[in-house]
Amino acid sequence: MRRFLEAGRLNSPRGIKGEIRFECWCDSIEFLSGVKYLYLDPAGKRPLEVKSFRETVSTVIFVGYEDRNSVSALTGRTVYFDREEIPLPDGVYYNDDLIGCKVFDETTGNEIGTLKRIEEGMASDIYYISGEKEYIIPKVEQFIVSEDPESGIIVRLIDGFES
Repeated sequence: MRRFLEAGRLNSPRGIKGEIRFECWCDSIEFLSGVKYLYLDPAGKRPLEVKSFRETVSTVIFVGYEDRNSVSALTGRTVYFDREEIPLPDGVYYNDDLIGCKVFDETTGNEIGTLKRIEEGMASDIYYISGEKEYIIPKVEQFIVSEDPESGIIVRLIDGFES
């Protein structure tokens, strides 16, 4: 498991006080509200101390970047958060931890493939599974029976999931 996960992308400066527009790739910017640092690299070696987030316009201000000129150097950068700063409830996992998991058919118990990617959909996330056949399955209770990075994902298949 990777310790540092993608949080989003820093876009253009906003105003003159160092705010930078933030394209959040997490559930919401509120999810990140408790983090003290965002990182410029996936190894967590280049920290940016978060001064504040603003959810209403999705911006962030970093300590030491409190003016438009200095923060403009961060434009276009992907930033990462430390998973250890955001504990998840039991049974909830980061998508990053599920990608690559084996996927099993609930009825037969047979492995049907591996979770290759997860896409955010309007109503739910969409799981893309590759094996002998390709499957596209919405992440909803009626089709995703269980998921665990250790033991894999169990799905309830119906006609139409094969692509």
